[in-house]
Amino acid sequence: MRRGAVLAAVAAMVVAGIALGAHEGVAQSAGDVQTLKKEIDALKEGQSSIQKDLQEIKTLLRSRPTVAAPAAPPPPPSEAMVNIEGAPFKGKKDARITLVDFTDYQ
Repeated sequence: MRRGAVLAAVAAMVVAGIALGAHEGVAQSAGDVQTLKKEIDALKEGQSSIQKDLQEIKTLLRSRPTVAAPAAPPPPPSEAMVNIEGAPFKGKKDARITLVDFTDYQ
């Protein structure tokens, strides 16, 4: 029985503390309340502006033309015959493969 009385007393003190603390929060001046209302209104306007901007971006993205499918791949390179007779070279003259490097220094 004693334990129940202690718990009831603690509960009563907690309720009293909450009730007393609540009065301090209510005691705000009218100026403070008006300032908070103005700040909330400004936040709402900013949020509305952001939502409008996002809607414009979505509209622009939806109106963009879709990317065309890539064209068919180019055909594989064919064999090319280039006359390099008399041109400077390195390596064996009878090599199976010849690499030609063309550069224009202009």
